[in-house]
Amino acid sequence: MRISTAMLNANALAGIEQDTSAISKTQNELATGKSINSPADNPVGAVQLLQLNNSSAQYQQYIANGQSASTNLNLEQTALSSTTTTLQSIRDLVVQANNTTNSTANLQQIATQVSALESQLLGTANSQNGQGEYLFSGYSAGTQPFVRGASGVVNYVGDSGTSSVPLNASTSVQTGDPGSSVFMNVPTGNGTFTTTVSAANTGTGVIDAGSVTNVAAWKSAAAASPGPYTISFTDATDYTVTNGAGTTVSSGTYNSANGGEISFNGVQVGISGTPAAGDSFTVAQSGRQSVFATLDNLVVSLNSANNSAAARAQLASSLNGSLQQIDQALNQVSTATTNVGSRISLISSVNSALITQSTTLKTQISNLGDLDYAAASSQYSQQYVALQAAEQSYADIGQLSLFKYISGA
Repeated sequence: MRISTAMLNANALAGIEQDTSAISKTQNELATGKSINSPADNPVGAVQLLQLNNSSAQYQQYIANGQSASTNLNLEQTALSSTTTTLQSIRDLVVQANNTTNSTANLQQIATQVSALESQLLGTANSQNGQGEYLFSGYSAGTQPFVRGASGVVNYVGDSGTSSVPLNASTSVQTGDPGSSVFMNVPTGNGTFTTTVSAANTGTGVIDAGSVTNVAAWKSAAAASPGPYTISFTDATDYTVTNGAGTTVSSGTYNSANGGEISFNGVQVGISGTPAAGDSFTVAQSGRQSVFATLDNLVVSLNSANNSAAARAQLASSLNGSLQQIDQALNQVSTATTNVGSRISLISSVNSALITQSTTLKTQISNLGDLDYAAASSQYSQQYVALQAAEQSYADIGQLSLFKYISGA
């Protein structure tokens, strides 16, 4: 078989091109640090690498979701802690105010302190995160949630939405709480009913927050006649309880020596002091009220108190109600704080597992796609020597001719 010069050249060039392509591929691998730079390098490995990278990216997104949610929840937890401290300080002031030795000037000073603490609480309720988003606005994160209107009443202008983010394929977490569930809609009174004193009372009777002794009896009576119920004193010792329709539901003789307990329809209230004939007290179904309305009413009561015995008795009843209302607010904030803590704990647990899984994935990706630099460098050296030899051989063959052979050159 004759080997023509053209065939010889073609084969030599094909070999050089093959060596050049191989060394170029190795150079690319060394430059990128990857053993698979295109599907052609390893079709099966490339598919596996794509799947692993997609899973890794998803895990990283889940981890980022958890970290972002945790940051917001930690900020909320700080705000709730501050709220608890502020409300507790106000509660202490109410206890201090509920002392007959206080002068009107002292009560007004306490009112000033309560107002300052309420302003501090309002600022806490309008807390923002690092992106300028309000923590307690619900979905309306760009809107300041609590605003004091022209009438002096603090209004909630956020919404009741609760955002959530996925922590993994099957678990999501709520990233915050709307202000409506923390600072607004606080149950009034003891959560079942409220007690108030008539502003027209002339005696020194003081009513407490009361308690439920028979839930079924109260619900049954409230369903038949929701009230409000009025406790009216016909003299200093005799009283009558009437429902909203004016029907008498109970009557008896008041005795301050036994705590002044008055019971009817499954509830019990205590009245201390000495009521006067014509004095009355009201027991009504609990409703909902914002913590700011509670504090505004408290400030009004403290500022309007005078030194008369009847006024001081009315103030004492009002302060008893304020204490009960502040305790309700503290309970509501405590519940929110517990829920936030549970969510932070959940995020920590899920993210810990995700980080472990992500590390395992990265190891698999590295084993499959990362370059063995030592082996690649050795291979590159061998390929380089082979390419140089091929090029030199081709150059030498290209100089051969019959005349050169005959002349012996």
